[in-house]
Amino acid sequence: MHFWFEPVEPLNLGLCRVLCFGALFLLYWDSDFTRWADKPDSLWMPVWLFEILQLPVLSSGSLAMLHTVWTISLATSCVGLFTRASTISSFILGVYLLGLPLNFGKVSHGEALVVFVLGIMALSRCGDSCSIDRFIRKARQGSEPSVQRPRVSGEYTWPVRAVWVMFALMFFGAGVAKLRESGLEWIFSDNMAILLMRAQMQGQAVLPFASYVREYPWLGQLVAAGTIVVEVGFPLVLFSSRARWILVPGAFSVQIGISLLMGITFRDWLILNLFWVRWDCVVYQFGVAFPRRLLSVRKRLLTTTKNSSKQDAV
Repeated sequence: MHFWFEPVEPLNLGLCRVLCFGALFLLYWDSDFTRWADKPDSLWMPVWLFEILQLPVLSSGSLAMLHTVWTISLATSCVGLFTRASTISSFILGVYLLGLPLNFGKVSHGEALVVFVLGIMALSRCGDSCSIDRFIRKARQGSEPSVQRPRVSGEYTWPVRAVWVMFALMFFGAGVAKLRESGLEWIFSDNMAILLMRAQMQGQAVLPFASYVREYPWLGQLVAAGTIVVEVGFPLVLFSSRARWILVPGAFSVQIGISLLMGITFRDWLILNLFWVRWDCVVYQFGVAFPRRLLSVRKRLLTTTKNSSKQDAV
């Protein structure tokens, strides 16, 4: 109960909504989904969701219209306008648009987490803070205490925790899959070195790390071991704050490393890491505590200057 429903104010969830939907809007606003309408029918291999719901590939014009509506929904979800309807629309359209490429044989891991997060936010009360809806309610209902200051509730905790659980399940699943299919050979073989050298030869790597791996083979094994440790051990973040301080930056570093060394980007995952930050604490530190410290320092400086002036006068 404490993990899922710790009573907190809505500020952190509201800021997560603003940052999440704002970043997803910037990421997908110029995406081209119309190209999937031109694929031949022989390549159409519907995944279970599209098969059960009998979802077809729409025409180019319909896909362009859906993409426009989706980006508008992401934008209105960001600013908190008609938040409930906007987040539900973002989720439903996101399921279709982000799931469409999966029906042509390409499994994309990054978009799956986005879909889960959109669904979680659609079910949450993420519009109770930092939203136009909140501002309108305050303007309509005047100075009622319940409107002026939102009460603490566990409703603002479980959505963030649910995103944490999604991260833990996906990282853990990736690590277990590696060990299940390849065992410890995934670490102690030349697999990682080959992947790094291939990425460098194909011009996908930003950093020339593969040349060091060729000279020192144990570096590739060290990278592989670190990846397995982070992925398999990631569920510990759900139970230990100390593990959270180690494994969350570790997983973030692994994804950055893969982008630099292999050219495989995890833009969606990197964006959704924002749910690990307590944004209400950040706002307090820079919006309240930091100005207070500056004011205190200024007062001390003024006091010191006055005392010095008095001593000089004496």
